[in-house]
Amino acid sequence: MGIKLFGLADKRYWHEYLNRLDQKDVYFTPEYCEIHEKNGDGVAQAYLYEEGEDFVLYPYLLRDLTRLSHLSHVTQKYGKLYDITTPYGYGGPVTNVKDEERVHAFLRRFTKSFREYCKGAQIVTEFIRFHPLYQNQYLFADGEKNHIRDTIYIDLTKEYEEIWANYDTKNRNRIRKSKSYDLQIEHRNRHERQDLLRLYNSTMERTGAKEYYFFSDSYFQNTLELLGENVELIEVVTEDGKVVMSVIFMFGNEYIHYHLLGSDQEYLRLATNNLVVDYMVQWAKKRGYKAMHLGGGYAGNDDSLYRFKKHFNKNGALPFYIGKHVHNEAIYKELSEALPVQFKGYFPVYRHTNLSVGQTVRS
Repeated sequence: MGIKLFGLADKRYWHEYLNRLDQKDVYFTPEYCEIHEKNGDGVAQAYLYEEGEDFVLYPYLLRDLTRLSHLSHVTQKYGKLYDITTPYGYGGPVTNVKDEERVHAFLRRFTKSFREYCKGAQIVTEFIRFHPLYQNQYLFADGEKNHIRDTIYIDLTKEYEEIWANYDTKNRNRIRKSKSYDLQIEHRNRHERQDLLRLYNSTMERTGAKEYYFFSDSYFQNTLELLGENVELIEVVTEDGKVVMSVIFMFGNEYIHYHLLGSDQEYLRLATNNLVVDYMVQWAKKRGYKAMHLGGGYAGNDDSLYRFKKHFNKNGALPFYIGKHVHNEAIYKELSEALPVQFKGYFPVYRHTNLSVGQTVRS
C-alpha cells in the first residue's frame, strides 16, 4: 500500500497516473485545478492511494477556514482547520480497477485511508461534484450522496444523421434558420478573449447569476493558457464583424464539454447558441470524441438552460450527484452553531453565500 499527496509541483507524476486511466478527462488534470487555485478557490491537491498496479486518484481543492472571518473565534481555538471541494464543474475520485470482485474491497481500503488522512490533516468537511459521464459516485463509499439534477450529453459515436434526428423539431428548425443568416463561426486564439469576457459578464447579469460566477479576466486567461490544446474558444461573428456569441469548449481524451459562454441579447433571435453546439458536434465527431457533455441547468430540470440543452438529445439525461461528508463532527457542530443565522439545506453551512460577503468561496 502506498499513499502520496500531489500538488502543482508534481504535475508530471499527477499526469502519469491519469495516463494509466482508460478515461482521462480535463476536470481531473492539475491544470484544471490550477485555474481554480489561481482564482483563490483553494490549494490544488490530488490524493493517491495505491496497491501494486491498482490505484485511486482524487483531485480536490484544499481550503483554509481561517480565511473566513466569521469563523475566527473557532479557528483561533483549534488553529488551522480546512475543508475540501472539487473545483467548479465535475470531479471526484477515479480508479483504474475494473474487476467487480476486487473493486469494492479495494475502495473500502481507499476510503479508510482517506478518512484517516482527513482527520489527521484537520479537514472538517468534504464536498464533491461527481462526474455525470463517469457516474463515479459509486466510489464514494460513505458520507451522503444526493442526486440533485440531470445533465445532458450527446453520443458522438452515432452517425451524425442519428444525432440530428435526436434533436427536437424546434431545435432543428432554429439551426436551419440560423444557417440562413450571414454568420461566421470562428476559432480564436487564447489572446482574443475580450469579447468572451464582455459577453459572458453581460449574460451573467441578464440571468441573475450569483457573484461567484462573475469570473475575472485572469480566470479566462488562465483557462485558455493552462489548458492549451485542451480548449477551444469559438465565436459567432455577424457580416459587419460584430462578435455576438463567445464560448469555451474543453476536452480530455474522450469527452468534450460545453463550458462557459456569453451571448449578445439583441442577437438571441438568430439562435447562435444552437448553431454553435451543432457545429461543435460535427467538429468533435470528426476528431474522434465519444461524447459531448452540455451540462445541466442553473438549478434543476425545469429551468430554461436545461430545456435548451435537452433540445439536443431528448434521451440524453444523465444523473448528477453531489457528495457530502463530515470528517470531524464535533468541530463542524461548533462551527455551525456559532453562526449568527442558521441555514438549512446548505453544505457546509459555514460557507453559505450570505456569510461570505466579498470572498470568492463557494461550496
